[in-house]
Amino acid sequence: MKKTIIISCIVLAIFSFLAFTFINKNKSTSDNLETASLEVSTKAEETKKQTFPDFIYDIGTRFSPIKKEAIINATSVNNIFSKDEMHNMESVKSVEFIIVENDKRADKSETANSASFTDEQINFLNSLDYSTNFIMEVDYNIKTDLIERTSTPHYTVVPDIQAQYIYGKDALIKYFIENTKEETANIPEDKLQPAKLYFTVTKNGTVNNVNLDRSSGYPNIDELMIGLINNTPGGWIPALNSKGETVDQELVVSFGLMGC
Repeated sequence: MKKTIIISCIVLAIFSFLAFTFINKNKSTSDNLETASLEVSTKAEETKKQTFPDFIYDIGTRFSPIKKEAIINATSVNNIFSKDEMHNMESVKSVEFIIVENDKRADKSETANSASFTDEQINFLNSLDYSTNFIMEVDYNIKTDLIERTSTPHYTVVPDIQAQYIYGKDALIKYFIENTKEETANIPEDKLQPAKLYFTVTKNGTVNNVNLDRSSGYPNIDELMIGLINNTPGGWIPALNSKGETVDQELVVSFGLMGC
């Protein structure tokens, strides 16, 4: 009888231990599921509230800056292209200058059939004012196999010293980002478009001719950016020509989705 009682106690203890282990295992699994669910929910919320740190991705000239003084004195491709760019060119077959207006090639150009510029091309370059955009299209053969190639660098004519924000470019980008965080927090990235906002820094250091060239796809953001450009705190330092005289200069803010 005593032996039977001892066996029963042992069986009961084993059963209790197994039951306790099963319950705790289920509780642990439940806790893990709840934790995983919370993490997924948190990540989803973070994704939902994401901002675009690169919302403002460029501030400057529309294309690569080239000083007016440089093109006034240019008589051939060698005066504009660097030595590295000229290194692989065996021969230049033609050079064409093309004005760009509203981001499109305009019907204003001059062509030559060699690396040297014609009188018409030199006059053409001398007539270009600050902030004019143009393409220099060069057809040439490369040294290795004489295959014909075309180079089409895009330039924007700039003064000797360009206009700049009084507190610097980094401060200006920070100003734009800080003041657009709420508007850009929940927008779907796939619907955001590359936008460009043109404006002129006058010779008096004021902002003028603010013009939205293309929309970000969100009119409220476009209007916000226009307001921010018009009300940049601190003001601007105007551009200077080679004589040290202040001149107007057009700049561009590129925002929204990265574009060209």
